[in-house]
Amino acid sequence: MGAQTAIASQIFKAKADYVLALKGNHPTLHAQVKDWFEQRLREGFEGITNRV
Repeated sequence: MGAQTAIASQIFKAKADYVLALKGNHPTLHAQVKDWFEQRLREGFEGITNRV
């Protein structure tokens, strides 16, 4: 498959919408991202901003 970093960079530069998948074969990163989202969900995503 293509280099995901390069693909993400192209999408970002085009200011396009995107969702990147995180597979379970990276268990440490997967757990960190899961924990981050669970914590933000408990906090109602308070203070989290996004760019539109």
